[in-house]
Amino acid sequence: MAFGGVERRYGVTSIYFSDATLKSFSAATKGGKSTIKIEIETADRYQMASILNQLDEIEAEQKAAKSPRKAPSKKSEAPLLALPAPPKQISFHGDDHE
Repeated sequence: MAFGGVERRYGVTSIYFSDATLKSFSAATKGGKSTIKIEIETADRYQMASILNQLDEIEAEQKAAKSPRKAPSKKSEAPLLALPAPPKQISFHGDDHE
């Protein structure tokens, strides 16, 4: 494969890349949470851009999943229409100013 790709199966995200090598990886656990750090090396700038784009997509999906979705309010069931204000109604009683 000449480019990277992101695959999602069963809620798990995979990152694919070619022309890159796994340089190192490490893991640490603190407070019940684990962090895995992966270092990838590539000489191909397009491969690097592809991997960064994949990571950006994953981050955006995770942020979207965390943000609370607002339930539609019951007030605005019908869409509001943008109408101009009605013209002022001034009555005219002829030329008499009495």
